[in-house]
Amino acid sequence: MGIRGRFILIAAATFGVSFLGFIAGYVLFGLGIALLILGVSAGGGLLTIYVKQRQGLHTKRRDKGVQHYHHLYER
Repeated sequence: MGIRGRFILIAAATFGVSFLGFIAGYVLFGLGIALLILGVSAGGGLLTIYVKQRQGLHTKRRDKGVQHYHHLYER
């Protein structure tokens, strides 16, 4: 089904962290560790997106109690 709604921001952050982690890992440790960092960060982000999309509406915040809106129709 693809990435929907608010999960696009999580995907963009995952891409950015993976890219920066790869660059830093490559400079500091070499190609092997950099690829490991890339795989772990990208896999973790994609797994997070998949799990949260499967939960669907149940991940929305639900406020308990009575909601009182002040000055809703004032000009």
